[in-house]
Amino acid sequence: MDVFDGTHSSENGSKAPPELRLAAQVVSRGIAIGKVVCLHGLKRQFYRVEIRESQVDREVRRFRASIRLALRQLKSLQTSSTGKRSAVGIVDVHRMILQDASLLIKVEEAIRNEHVNAEWAVKLATDSYIAKFKAMPDEHLRSRYVDIEDVAQRMITALGGGRNAVLRLDKDSIVVAKEINPSTLIELGNSEPSGLITEHGGWTSHTFILAREISIPAITGIRRVLRRVQTGDTVIIDALHGQMILNPSAESLSEYQNTAIELRIAADAVPSSEGIAARTLDDREIVIRANVDFPSAYKVAKRHGAKGIGLYRSEFLFNQFRGFPSEAEQIAAYSQIADLAGENGVKIRTFDLSADQLTDQNFEKEKNPALGLRAIRLSLTYRRLFQTQLRAILMAAHQRRIDLLLPMISDISEIDQAKSILEEERDYLVKRGIPFGNPGIGAMIEIPAAVMVIDAIVSTVDFLCIGTNDLVQYLLAVDRDNESVADWFQTLHPAVVRAVRTTLDAAAKRHIPAIVCGEMAGSPFYVPLLIGLGATDLSMNVNSISRIRTVIGGVRYSDTIDLVKRISECSTADESLLAMKEAVDRSWSHLIPPDVLNATRTRGN
Repeated sequence: MDVFDGTHSSENGSKAPPELRLAAQVVSRGIAIGKVVCLHGLKRQFYRVEIRESQVDREVRRFRASIRLALRQLKSLQTSSTGKRSAVGIVDVHRMILQDASLLIKVEEAIRNEHVNAEWAVKLATDSYIAKFKAMPDEHLRSRYVDIEDVAQRMITALGGGRNAVLRLDKDSIVVAKEINPSTLIELGNSEPSGLITEHGGWTSHTFILAREISIPAITGIRRVLRRVQTGDTVIIDALHGQMILNPSAESLSEYQNTAIELRIAADAVPSSEGIAARTLDDREIVIRANVDFPSAYKVAKRHGAKGIGLYRSEFLFNQFRGFPSEAEQIAAYSQIADLAGENGVKIRTFDLSADQLTDQNFEKEKNPALGLRAIRLSLTYRRLFQTQLRAILMAAHQRRIDLLLPMISDISEIDQAKSILEEERDYLVKRGIPFGNPGIGAMIEIPAAVMVIDAIVSTVDFLCIGTNDLVQYLLAVDRDNESVADWFQTLHPAVVRAVRTTLDAAAKRHIPAIVCGEMAGSPFYVPLLIGLGATDLSMNVNSISRIRTVIGGVRYSDTIDLVKRISECSTADESLLAMKEAVDRSWSHLIPPDVLNATRTRGN
């Protein structure tokens, strides 16, 4: 619902736009106040940046370099598409567009005359061409605008390969977009955006998982958000109650500035729990680990009592626009995170990427990337890249506690192939006299097939990680990032509960660790259920640790077993949700904040 609070005066006494409040869904708690920066683009997202006269020639050179790179990519695609006449024809058309002198001149003129970054200049030039094609009466010619859009995207993606990009956020920037890619958030991470506002995206999307990990307040679900705001607008993100406040009044600014200060003071006042085990009231220890992508995050996690890193997402080292990190870069990154984790160790998940993120390797977009060439399948397909990563992990593991984790495992054949490649890399290092470690091997349990053959899997690995987000997605055939089916993303569906229990039981019988590392592990609402199902090892984003410690310390293991018995009798997700809420109201309402219960209602359990 939109709420207008009336107009207010600007500092110079002129009539300012009215304050506008828009309801939103909270996906990362907090308060943020700042100036809007509107993001555009699909794979590579960008925003308008004004450049100085002294930067113009450099920006033109960067644009020309990107055209050369894009043409090389198309030449490579044409070579790999030999025999596919339609694909070769498309590549030819795209190459002609990239070499069109009038288009290239328009882009360079925009850079020189408008003093804007190359990405924005490409948008200006190609938007005008797209508009002309869309207005053509001939249907065949009209449809060619799609080729212009594709080429524009390739040009913008290629610009990401330029080391001299001028993109950098100003202090207190609020990033607004239709949707924000995880790679974009990583790219902007060094600029420390104050907050995120999007039209699309769910609680379990990788972007917002990352936002919670690095403490960026975020809200989503605001329709046509890019039509409502402009770059430079003042906005408040209220990611406590779920609203965006555009053009806030002086009173609103003062109120939220005070609230933000109170939140920071409260966060700083949390006592250190470093080295203190988390135990239930009846003395059952639950190990808490951290999901970490940036080394700085673990320092905070350790202070809150985390014992090592249960999930390090190595794909965040991958830059979609510059490619895979080198062997040296990987060794340095893995060594750094392992040194921080110390004797408690780190579980490094191998690259969990999809084929459409490899712009040089895959021309035709996959219709359903979640079911396509991704994760372990991608690693085994592009074996050379996988060899480099495994070799880097082996070398970083020398005198360090590092384990490697294989994503999206469906059966033991994938594990066996990975082990074989790992052994080859060991032999390679032995022959060259290079020291290396002996990492344990774990499997991510996140698709139904893995649960069905879990007894075979536990016989061939050293540990398991249960990725509850994807497990729910694949069990229920519900896209975790599609808000139109959010009501069907039911974490308490009986199939999900049984799959988690089956996996935990199999690991316990084999006496190997099983770490729950999805969003269930970081939710105070679900933790009592996980404990009752047998979970003794939980890994979560840094900001969840303190609240989860509170829940663990306030429940009895015996009570959680009773809860599981009650849930096991439920035949629908709604019945399970009701049983959970009754248990919370009866015994644990003081442990679970109201905003968590509200978020549970809005996320389809």
